Amino acid sequence: MENVKFKVLLWDPNSDCVEDYDVLPYFRNRYKESKVKPKTYDEFKQFVIDRSLCHFWSRCEYEIIITGWPVSKRKEKIDVHHQIKMNLDIICQILWSELQNNKEKH
Repeated sequence: MENVKFKVLLWDPNSDCVEDYDVLPYFRNRYKESKVKPKTYDEFKQFVIDRSLCHFWSRCEYEIIITGWPVSKRKEKIDVHHQIKMNLDIICQILWSELQNNKEKH
């Protein structure tokens, strides 16, 4: 089930356009590399939040500016971590389900 994706929005300064970015491979790799694995779903949610904060929070390469259309004076800067937090339950359910399925296979 590792072909499941969860994409967030990023700005690519090289192409000067919005692109999507799948965050699930990052969390899969962090889990595989982790020496201490979360045992419960709540621990796993905290694991995802912690890794997201470390990697995606307040780093300019993971930030975009959102404004209304037609253009308004109000703008909001959001980063990938913010997008992950907004969808935390969905992301964790996908990954947790994968982990449980992998345990059953082994």
